[in-house]
Amino acid sequence: MTPVGELGADVAGDVLNMLSLADGRILTVRTVTHADVDGLEALFWGLSEDDRYFRFFSMSPPGRKFLEQMTRAAEEGGYRLVAVVSGAEDRLVAEAGYALLPDGNGDFALTVAAGWRGWLGPYLLDAVVAAAAARGVPNLEADILVSNVRMLALVSHRGYVTLAHRGSEVRVAIGAAKPRPGPR
Repeated sequence: MTPVGELGADVAGDVLNMLSLADGRILTVRTVTHADVDGLEALFWGLSEDDRYFRFFSMSPPGRKFLEQMTRAAEEGGYRLVAVVSGAEDRLVAEAGYALLPDGNGDFALTVAAGWRGWLGPYLLDAVVAAAAARGVPNLEADILVSNVRMLALVSHRGYVTLAHRGSEVRVAIGAAKPRPGPR
């Protein structure tokens, strides 16, 4: 992807990158805005039940209040990106980011629509890690179901430590400020 400048955050968020796709559409990766609530809702409802369970530990997507809170990540010390593909209608195809934890680490999550998996997840995770490091967030943590092999594979490429293992889930940390997670 080739970096492009910034657009007004109130209209389209700060643009991280844009990519021209072979079919003429444009994929834009930018910070989330309040206007993305409907797109997030469509993304999460468009997931399979298994994918929703992997992301939310529930077959149902989150409610509107949760989605609205996701769009306020920066206001609450966190960071969140969305990937939007333009075409006849713009469609949000991925989201990634973290919420700030009381200890200064970030609690991260990532969702990529089925047709966009492969390169987009690692790209978004790298962007979120870089943003966390730039903001002084030492580590990113996540609860991951042990059956979510795609997410475990994704974090394994960054190098992670297991913080806790509770039945069917693990709490992992990846380093943001350093390649390996460490104390604050």
